[in-house]
Amino acid sequence: MTTNSRLAEKLRRRQLYLLRHQASFRAEIDRYLTSLGKAIAANIVTVSPSEPAREAYRTQRVDRLIEEVSATIAGTYRNINRFSLSELSGLAEVESLFLLNSINELLDRRLTNIALDPSDAVVLVKSTLMTGAPLKDWWATQSAATQTRFAQEMRMGILSGASDAELIARVRGTPRMNYTDGMMEASKRKARILVRGASSAVVGAQRAKSVADNPDIFNAVQQISVLDGRTSPICIACAGKCWRVPGYKPIGHAISYNGGCPRHPNCRSVIIPVIREELGGGPAEDVSFDAFLAEQPASIVDELLGRGRAQLYRDGKITLSDLVDQHARPLTLEELRKIS
Repeated sequence: MTTNSRLAEKLRRRQLYLLRHQASFRAEIDRYLTSLGKAIAANIVTVSPSEPAREAYRTQRVDRLIEEVSATIAGTYRNINRFSLSELSGLAEVESLFLLNSINELLDRRLTNIALDPSDAVVLVKSTLMTGAPLKDWWATQSAATQTRFAQEMRMGILSGASDAELIARVRGTPRMNYTDGMMEASKRKARILVRGASSAVVGAQRAKSVADNPDIFNAVQQISVLDGRTSPICIACAGKCWRVPGYKPIGHAISYNGGCPRHPNCRSVIIPVIREELGGGPAEDVSFDAFLAEQPASIVDELLGRGRAQLYRDGKITLSDLVDQHARPLTLEELRKIS
């Protein structure tokens, strides 16, 4: 096995831990948005826009409610943006250290210019584009969309004669549906997609910076994709492909790098560094995640997936798509930091 293949194996394993960190990250954002839904409900009770009164006063109360809640929504998303910046900066720092230790181990060297210090990690996150825009802009867009949806729901509710309780249900959802039928669920879904994309983009940007800063070690990047029934056509086409650095010129194919991963919402592919051929041999072979797991000792698979899920996978009771959804096994940033 070439050094590049060993590095790819390390980073494939690491990807499962990164998916678990995404689950922890998403859960924290969910908590922010659940608290926001409760705060909005309290606002509705306080203002009581559906209370019987003259039409003019009712309109005024609805306008007051929308104004107050819009400020609450904007404040929550500012807090989410601050938390996201901190979490992703920490992630970039942790992953740079992981890559540094991996390269030092594989090449028996003592590199020093891969690891990011905290201030560099913040700069990296702020400058990384997620599908064409920085993270701050995406959260601002979601904030504005949530404010608009709230105003629409309240005005439609009042027009249809909804009670305060029914207005609250429009926001938070109903217990019967486990609170998944309110407008806040749509906000949560969009936030989860953004978290996955942002995490992938930041890890990719950190690896790209490491490659660019160490031309004596790396000279290309490669895409590793999760290949299953949900893999997008573009990620199937890019799986295993390499691009020369600097310039990201295709090597042996004609597919443009186009910013790398994520290539679309909910993208599960990752970009990994390629060590120069004289140090690392040829690029890693493209293998499916199923094939990768089949090559690992049972103890490693148990560690990566959790013993119960690993056994279900061996028994054919769950699929690869089920495995890469790690929402039931969240991993905090501090826990990720301790995994070498």
